Amino acid sequence: MLRSYYLVFALVSLIGGLLGFVRAKSRPSLVAGAVTCGLLLVAAVLGPSRPAYILALLVSVLLIAHFGRSYAVKRRAMPAIPMIALSVLCIALTLLAWSR
Repeated sequence: MLRSYYLVFALVSLIGGLLGFVRAKSRPSLVAGAVTCGLLLVAAVLGPSRPAYILALLVSVLLIAHFGRSYAVKRRAMPAIPMIALSVLCIALTLLAWSR
């Protein structure tokens, strides 16, 4: 279940980075989306383990920090709110799995 979430979250991150590049010609969006995707794929491959959980938590916290700051400055819900929500859900699911 958690591995599947990491895979979906990775795909959403990659698509978001691609959209940012296509719409705004933002290379940082493309790079960030690809890096985030790669890190979440690594977490999915590592499976239910401490390194996977730590990696997913780190990525999620960094995404919340980035998109939280972005939303505070720009006041645009897209893509900030969905990415914050997905990151919070990732944190909750990861902590739940880790506590078992």
